[in-house]
Formats: sequence, structure tokens, C-alpha cells
Amino acid sequence: MAALVLVAAVAVFLWRAGEEPVRALKTPELRPAPEIFEKPQRVPGGIRIGSFERPEDVPAYEILDEISTGSDGARSALLLVDTRSRSQEDFTLITRDLKARYADYDFVSIEFTDSSVVLDYHGGAIVVNTPVGARHAGFVYAPPNEGYYVRVAD
Repeated sequence: MAALVLVAAVAVFLWRAGEEPVRALKTPELRPAPEIFEKPQRVPGGIRIGSFERPEDVPAYEILDEISTGSDGARSALLLVDTRSRSQEDFTLITRDLKARYADYDFVSIEFTDSSVVLDYHGGAIVVNTPVGARHAGFVYAPPNEGYYVRVAD
């Protein structure tokens, strides 16, 4: 008996729903694309990531060694940089300067040292200039926003 009441209730519900007019779907609101998609910097190999402007007042530094580390179609290098700087801000300025100097590379790895203290390690940075460089660096989902990541050693 309960099953019959349930079937009757469902039948009445479906019959009443059939009498309702069909409503058109509302058109979604369109918004402009996020800034990242508006004006990409294009190069022959694809899109360039981040800014390539050289900063002002870069602390003194010298590249002691440059090793080519390219593979899988990526042009990349490992740099050993000598500087007396110690702060995150100074390393970031040096990294931004190197990003501009190595703009034609896909990926650059930087190690900061001070040769006046017998090659004392102070931190490192990675510079990502293209999606190929991001894959080479191991960024599976997205590269760093500015194209570089800097870390001061503890």
C-alpha cells in the first residue's frame, strides 16, 4: 500500500512539472581575460615569463663560473656568483639583473658565494624565462610569477 502511495505521489509530481513552461538558460556574464593572457611577450621559442627590465642600483657581483646545463631542448646554465651582499633584497636585485642578461636562456640556476671568505655559500636563485625552462626546472603546473625564485641560506 505504501508503495502505491509513493508511485502516485511521484506521478502527480511529474505531471505537474510537465505543465511548467520551459525556461531559457541565462547567458553567463563575460569578463575580460586575466592579465597573464592579455599581452604575452612572444619569442621564436614561445612565451617569455616575467619582466626583463634591469633594476637600478644593483649590488656589485662577479660571475666566477658558468656551466652550460642544457638538455631536452632547453638552453640553461649554472652560475657561481661572487658578491659581498647578504640580504634577500640584494640577491633579488642581482637575480633580476642576471635575468635580463640571460634573457635568451630558458633557465638559469644561480649560487651566491663570497670568495673573500673562502667560497662561503649564501643562497641561490633560479631564473625561468620560458615554459621550456619551467619544465626543465621542474615546475609542472606553473612557473614562478616573476620568472625567478630567490632563497638566502640560513
